[in-house]
Amino acid sequence: MVKVFLTGASGLVGGEALHQIASQPSEHQMSCLVRDAEKGSIIKKAYPDVRIVEGDLDSIDIIRKEAKDADVVFHLASTNHLPSATAILEGISDKSRSTPGYWIQISGGTLVAGDEIAAGRYGEAPEKSYNDLTDTEEIRAVVKKNAGRAVDNLVIAQSPEKAHVALIAGPIIHGEGRGPVNRRSIQAPEITRLTLQRGKAPVIGKGLNVWSAVHIHDLGKLFALLLDAAVSKNNNVWNENGLYFPENERLSFGGIGRAIAAEAHKQKFTPSADVETITAEKANSPSGHAAVIWGTNANLTGSRAKEQLGWKPTGPTFMSGVSDLVRSEAKRLGISPAT
Repeated sequence: MVKVFLTGASGLVGGEALHQIASQPSEHQMSCLVRDAEKGSIIKKAYPDVRIVEGDLDSIDIIRKEAKDADVVFHLASTNHLPSATAILEGISDKSRSTPGYWIQISGGTLVAGDEIAAGRYGEAPEKSYNDLTDTEEIRAVVKKNAGRAVDNLVIAQSPEKAHVALIAGPIIHGEGRGPVNRRSIQAPEITRLTLQRGKAPVIGKGLNVWSAVHIHDLGKLFALLLDAAVSKNNNVWNENGLYFPENERLSFGGIGRAIAAEAHKQKFTPSADVETITAEKANSPSGHAAVIWGTNANLTGSRAKEQLGWKPTGPTFMSGVSDLVRSEAKRLGISPAT
């Protein structure tokens, strides 16, 4: 029986991965790292066969041991926590193992936006598009020159003799997840929240910057396919062939803002369908690192998963879900439409 260790089960991405893996007909022994006892109970109730491992990302010894004992590790709790990523690598490559383990690491679309961030260039049209199948060496070079992408660099540096690795660069993730705890994403829901609270949708600068997008259910399919590849010992989809940009459309953030503003007005939550042009500094004020996730470019084309794994995204488009997005955010915030 394949042993799977997963972090991030209480989050959107990890929860969807848990749902899809647990729903597979093949048998797995799953363990999930959970720092909150209440959330652990919720996960256990939803998936009684899952073993809850109490700890957080700084529980290095626990993570290393779980990774050592696992056949496959999904590290979906963080894109940038180097100590936990290092512990996973140490575990799956431990000399006591007969073969190296498999490690699937979540990353983000900003892995190619280092130059933009360093220059403070936000809201501008993309200067470059990256294809995960045909531009692999260029993408790796972009990541390598950015020391801030420590986890990404750790992953892409591994040889198959030491560890079988896959790096998944998450784009705009939309739709409602099916995990047991958090089912809400960040980028578009936060824009929607501010639109409902302020009456106008925020757009950074010109709003010409472009990100790829994927429905959360389709992203979960990719994780399930990678698990299948690990179980079947398909070692041709990892390491140098293990960089994945899951997506099925590209959107400008100006277009996203205008669509949310129009829908919020249509549903009578705002007095107009106006957008507000804001600076990166103003964007960061109410919503953390909003400039990075709303103002950069992640103009990514995902060919590899389709070619190597037969991945077929079938989920709804982003725009088809804007009506539900506005409605659900208003409900979450306790905001009622004007009468």
